[in-house]
Amino acid sequence: MAPLPEGRREVSPSRKAMGDRRRPGFGTRLGVSVPISFGLPAIVIGLFLMITAATTGGLFFWIAGAVLLGAGVALFASGKRL
Repeated sequence: MAPLPEGRREVSPSRKAMGDRRRPGFGTRLGVSVPISFGLPAIVIGLFLMITAATTGGLFFWIAGAVLLGAGVALFASGKRL
């Protein structure tokens, strides 16, 4: 490949040339979207709370586990990239 002329240099394209804004994420290196990165831990914690509720019989753990599990599933389902 021939070197560029003196007055030119390689640059990355401007934001206008890139098009629409992308979804929030942790960068292309990981390829994981924000809804998935928060949804998956919420699912795990919600399941843990529901298992704890089954062993202890606490109503608070059932409610908190169900709410957290539902929110985690909703977040996880709304994410596009994995």
